[in-house]
Amino acid sequence: MKTENPGILQNVHIEAIFHEMATGVIWFDQQGTIESFNRSVLDIFGYSADELAGLNITTLLSKTDVAEIDFSFSNLITFDAGTSSHMVRNLIGHRRDGGIYHMDLLISELKQGDDSLFMGIVHDTSELKMSEKELGLASKVFENMSEAVVVTDENNDYISVNPAFTKITGYTQEEVTGKNPRIMASGRHDLLFYQKMWESINTTGHWQGEIWDRRKNSEVFPKWLSIVAVKDTTGQVQNYLAVFSDISERKAADERIHFMAHYDALTELPNRILLHDRILQAILYAKRQHTKVAILFLDLDRFKTINDTLGHSFGDLLLQSVAERLRNCLRSSDTIARLGGDEFIVVIPDLHDVNHAGKIAQKILDVISTHYTIRDLELHTTVSIGISLFPEDGTANEELISNADVAMYRAKENGKNNYQFFTPTMNKSSYERWTIENKLRRALERQEFVLHYQPQIDVTTKRIIGAEALVRWQNPEMGLVPPDMFISLAEENGLIVPIGEWVLWEACRQNSAWQQQGLPAISIAVNLSAMQFHQRNLSKMVANVLQMTSLQPSWLELEITETGIMKNAEAIKTLNSLKQMGIKLAIDDFGTGYSSLSHLKKFPLDKLKIDKSFVQDVIANQDDAAIVSAIIGMAKSLNLQVIAEGVETKEQLDFLYAHDCYKMQGYYFSRPLPTDEFEQFMVQRLSISS
Repeated sequence: MKTENPGILQNVHIEAIFHEMATGVIWFDQQGTIESFNRSVLDIFGYSADELAGLNITTLLSKTDVAEIDFSFSNLITFDAGTSSHMVRNLIGHRRDGGIYHMDLLISELKQGDDSLFMGIVHDTSELKMSEKELGLASKVFENMSEAVVVTDENNDYISVNPAFTKITGYTQEEVTGKNPRIMASGRHDLLFYQKMWESINTTGHWQGEIWDRRKNSEVFPKWLSIVAVKDTTGQVQNYLAVFSDISERKAADERIHFMAHYDALTELPNRILLHDRILQAILYAKRQHTKVAILFLDLDRFKTINDTLGHSFGDLLLQSVAERLRNCLRSSDTIARLGGDEFIVVIPDLHDVNHAGKIAQKILDVISTHYTIRDLELHTTVSIGISLFPEDGTANEELISNADVAMYRAKENGKNNYQFFTPTMNKSSYERWTIENKLRRALERQEFVLHYQPQIDVTTKRIIGAEALVRWQNPEMGLVPPDMFISLAEENGLIVPIGEWVLWEACRQNSAWQQQGLPAISIAVNLSAMQFHQRNLSKMVANVLQMTSLQPSWLELEITETGIMKNAEAIKTLNSLKQMGIKLAIDDFGTGYSSLSHLKKFPLDKLKIDKSFVQDVIANQDDAAIVSAIIGMAKSLNLQVIAEGVETKEQLDFLYAHDCYKMQGYYFSRPLPTDEFEQFMVQRLSISS
């Protein structure tokens, strides 16, 4: 930099400060003679240092601007030192090559004693002038875009938004300025989602994707969002620019197209396409977890008669009602699909116990057989169900469905309104069933039945408070026959009544014997089948058993199923008779039938027993957790005790305990035990609790 008055410049350190600045700096005297300048001035005006030194500053300006400069000088000379500066805007400068450019000139007076020097700082506004039109256009675009545009500062706080933002979100510019976009968070995304989004922005400078936000009216909506980080010349983020559009309608259209491709239009259940995918997923999961999959093939009985007699509109309404009942009685993890006509498929994944498939089938039978009211007409229908299992009955979708279909037809042949498991040869299965039935008829007279006892525990005291008596069939030829192989058969052929009477007698006799041995008195729970409960002489039979075994009625608990009560017109009378004897009454498998608070209030019950199918999935399935919690709450409201069966894990125990259920039974405490082993268990528990 050339310096003609070094004293002033050095005293204010101008040379050191301005030499490398990109902005042009010129020093001149009161006559406008240029005395010094920095390197940027040479670049701006196109002169060499020797050419520029000594020129008058007016040489660099248009004639119309010279008067303005003179005016500025006169003003500066009369101003005090504290106010000796003046900004002259919108000047037109002349380059050495004749080119022109736009600039602003800030003139300041520097004094040292009587000496004065003027400093002019040149602001090149050429690009600004050229871009004004573009900026005006950009402003119009900003204001009229259908997409929302957001500008935030380096802290990602709102600076500016356009009208589309207000239209989409409901928030105005004034309401969001200075606030963070977190005010619109929907809650649908976890911390990891936002961490990945900002990792992309910080690493690549941009991010794009679908995100859910919340409007001012609290409505959650999807949007397609693009974010760009705006950086300065040093690489530091100055702003963030975001553009987004509301994609609610597009999402809804996509979902509708997907729904039409994968769901049945009449019932809104999965169709054949989605069914095959669900079965495939269930099989893959079963392979990994070493579990089973059950396929239930459902066909309504006499549906054609209803359709032909009342018309297709009635038939369609009936199918919709059936679909709704199936949804309500199955878990959210199960799949219910409509194949067409009156045929439905139920897929039960992650099956640990084959018996559970049969229980679900029975539950469906009960639910479907209840009457329907359609257009003021009362309709009745039942359903026949065939069951196939993966991997026993097939490893491919079509094979499993086909075999379930075969089993369904066997159910039709057996009188409808029942379920059948598939076997490789249904004839062979029928023969075996006939053989078991014959052996079962002789089992009582040959004294082949035995009882096992499963302890019931009060987890607050760790004491045994009771036991459930469970019948087992010890056949000399077949060995210990599982209950699922003979209980349903006994119910079908009526043998359940004499078998049930023997179970009651033996359980009461054994409990009385334990008390005579000096063991702690506990309640013994005995299941009554629906068929037993229908017997007119039930109360008299129970009274005779208690008298013969010398057991006090207060130590006997009879468990009745929900369906057994609901289908018996004399239920209240029978229960009152048993209650008057001093016997405790419990609802077994509660939650699997159709009891309501209004129904239960009518019956003189003591206890509700939560079905193990709900307890089994109480940790993993929110629906089951909600059902269990509701049952416990219902029991409290009716002043009933509640006990949970099927407790197998510490997590299940903790959940039940946290929800005020303190009485439990299940494999976590003990499997059902033969008489001698149960006695030992009682003695061990007695020593622990004492």
